[in-house]
Amino acid sequence: MRSARTGYATLTTPEGVRECDTFTCAHCQNIRRVAPFCDPADLGGLCKTCMGVICEKCVGGVCDPIMKKIERQEKAAQARRWMAECI
Repeated sequence: MRSARTGYATLTTPEGVRECDTFTCAHCQNIRRVAPFCDPADLGGLCKTCMGVICEKCVGGVCDPIMKKIERQEKAAQARRWMAECI
């Protein structure tokens, strides 16, 4: 498995300081808190297409990594600019 995008969060509240491990979903980029050394299935799942750890909201959907979404948006913007120049 590819290494997941992991992080560490320190939350400061009036009740005190809370620390936890985090990961970023490979599809929607949501940041989720996780228990240390937990199984990808406990996080939500492991996408077998892109081999990224995904959150429970993205489990069962089609593989649509964030970079593919950005590329589609850039192509659409380029097409709109091209059409605007033709008018």
